[in-house]
Amino acid sequence: MNGRRKLSEEKFLSYQVIFILNFLIVVLLMKIASWKMSGLKTDPQFFRFLFATPLLSYSTFRQRLQHPSPLWFILLKFFMTSLFMGFMIFIAHKLNARPHFSDVLLLSPLIYLLTEWMGVFAQLLFYPVTSLSPLHNHPLSSHNLGEFWGRRWNIWVQDWLRDIARPHRRNRVKKLVMTFFISGLFHEVMVNLPYLLKFGKFTFGNMILYFLLQALGLWVDKKYLHQAPSKLRRIYLWLVAAIPSPLFLNKPLLLFFGI
Repeated sequence: MNGRRKLSEEKFLSYQVIFILNFLIVVLLMKIASWKMSGLKTDPQFFRFLFATPLLSYSTFRQRLQHPSPLWFILLKFFMTSLFMGFMIFIAHKLNARPHFSDVLLLSPLIYLLTEWMGVFAQLLFYPVTSLSPLHNHPLSSHNLGEFWGRRWNIWVQDWLRDIARPHRRNRVKKLVMTFFISGLFHEVMVNLPYLLKFGKFTFGNMILYFLLQALGLWVDKKYLHQAPSKLRRIYLWLVAAIPSPLFLNKPLLLFFGI
């Protein structure tokens, strides 16, 4: 029994290592793609962009329009997000061996806590080298879906997506679909590829579906709800973002947390 448990723990840890290495490689490739889209052939700051900042957008890195938080506040956020994320993972371990849709829906705040923790960790990691604005811009205070995805959620990725989607900026619908499709695609590679490499099981499709649903929801919000009451748009925002969240919190991602 102990031998099986030890083998299972070793398998889990090796999966985490593959997951993290894959994540770092994808981030590096995203940075190179942003640099390619800039059209600059040479830049003495290129390698500093690759390895000395977590920023994904080459144009944002060169502009250096950052508004860093004080160190004490970053440390406080790191402590609080670590505490709440640990609590959520603890609760998740108390659920069924195979969490149901409703269970995963209750775990959806884990997405925010994880990304917030990653952003704060990056701020701390690179603090002596470069000052960074927070990853998120108070997404919980968003009034509608457009504000949530366009100005508050994951600013570092938003800047990168603007670089990548720049050729389609004149066609708003095409840009909307392209932006969310690309977002879903790199999440597929980040989350589902390690699971395929480790266990040989194909789980692709759920991330792209989640982000395409967000694109559809955003199109509906802008076309039909732009004059709706603020409370209605806020309710719509959390329904669209949260209800499909089990597509995002899929088995490969939950397994990374040992769930």
